[in-house]
Amino acid sequence: MPSRELAALETREVDHLVSRLLAEIKVPFDSLGTRVLNQLSDLKKILSADYVDVPALPSKPLLKELAKIIDNDIKRHTSAYAGLADLGSPQLLGYLSKLFGPREVELRAKPYRTGAGLALRGFYCRAKLGNKSKFVIFVNTAHHPGAVAATLGHELGHYIYGSFVGEKAAHTAFMEGAFANHLLEEDELFADSLVALAAYSPELIKKIGGLSQLRPGFSDDLFNRIKSAYELIGSRYGLDLAKGKMAAAWRVRYLTSMAHFFKLRCALYKSAGV
Repeated sequence: MPSRELAALETREVDHLVSRLLAEIKVPFDSLGTRVLNQLSDLKKILSADYVDVPALPSKPLLKELAKIIDNDIKRHTSAYAGLADLGSPQLLGYLSKLFGPREVELRAKPYRTGAGLALRGFYCRAKLGNKSKFVIFVNTAHHPGAVAATLGHELGHYIYGSFVGEKAAHTAFMEGAFANHLLEEDELFADSLVALAAYSPELIKKIGGLSQLRPGFSDDLFNRIKSAYELIGSRYGLDLAKGKMAAAWRVRYLTSMAHFFKLRCALYKSAGV
């Protein structure tokens, strides 16, 4: 089949999948203003990307080491590990500061609605506080608790990545909303990998079934798997995108976030066996 015809079929398949997902979270088409359309563009890139083949996917040794840290250090140093929300426990952060010193990691969590407002999900910065060098993580608790937990996990992933391979020159890094951009940078995908590994066990991925590359005729299969992942995360964190007064743009953004972490988790299982 000529490449142009194949590309047209793939575009139609993605559009069909997006349409079903929007119906699932009850986003009406008359709400698709500029802001929502921008979010849909990111969602389409996420759904059509083959995560196993993205150049920025961290190496197998890095991913295996991260999986060991989650199993042997993170889960064992929280009083009753139940998921991403436990990543902010003082007990765990104190242990990680010793494990990956000399930088201490400090968490600051507050609701933030002024200025950038909800567009700010979180960030990290390296700071000299007193006579100590600290890795400070800020998370915006004005977001849904599930999103706050994912942001915390992402920033903690940056902390661990910097301990493994060194940090970028920038002293501050913000978690942006366009997850498709993360597919181009190893440090961002590594940080996202901590969230994906902490959210989904290998057993759950086996149960739901991994995701393959989106091809013509396969959107129904992908829809069912993404729906299963969404229902699992939603029930765990009390997130129901079809209810409440949440703006359409944020429903789409949270859906995109969930799809990104799920597709990444499937790629980690397939490519590195973790």
